[in-house]
Amino acid sequence: MSVNYHAFQSRGVHFSEYEVVCQQWREEFSAYDPGRIARILHLEADQEYLYLTYFQVPYRLRLKDGVLEKQEEKEWTDELYFNEAMSVYHLLHYTKDLPVVSGKWVPSHTIDGVISRNPAVKDPLLSPFEVQYAGKVEKLHKACLAAGGKALESGDAAYEFEVFPWIHLRLVFWDQDEDFPAQAQVLVDQCITDFVHYETVGCMISDLLERL
Repeated sequence: MSVNYHAFQSRGVHFSEYEVVCQQWREEFSAYDPGRIARILHLEADQEYLYLTYFQVPYRLRLKDGVLEKQEEKEWTDELYFNEAMSVYHLLHYTKDLPVVSGKWVPSHTIDGVISRNPAVKDPLLSPFEVQYAGKVEKLHKACLAAGGKALESGDAAYEFEVFPWIHLRLVFWDQDEDFPAQAQVLVDQCITDFVHYETVGCMISDLLERL
């Protein structure tokens, strides 16, 4: 089953609603020493917080109790959704000592070690997105630019998005024609699991598509 399915199930669900998971990750980062990850990822930290960005929005980890917060209209809130919270926690937890950005782009579904898939099963994230923008390429261009995407030359519309400074996603969209339906694909760096778990990718893709 696609990891996108799990991210799809968690869409719109507040992190706090998964009480056990929420408590687990907050305890994992309670009394957290940010030295290692700050050094590897060149993050800012002070006595109270570790700071980073997710889709270019400021976030911070409260070091004393492991609570994540994000900045909204100059105010900080800990009311996060599940997918964004897991993306940030996973980055801080899974990043290797010497992570690599390879520059080689591969389809997101190829990094989880699954060799065979059932093509008849539609992707729960990408399939609705394909329907949403079928025949509406100009609308997609505008949405991608508004979301901070950098235009690429591929398909009928292609954009690169910064998830974290070290992790980018590339969205490629081919519009429908008389022979084929619309199709979308998300590409990731081949070494993305130097920074996150492969299941994290579904969370990030879900958050990207929601922004569009």
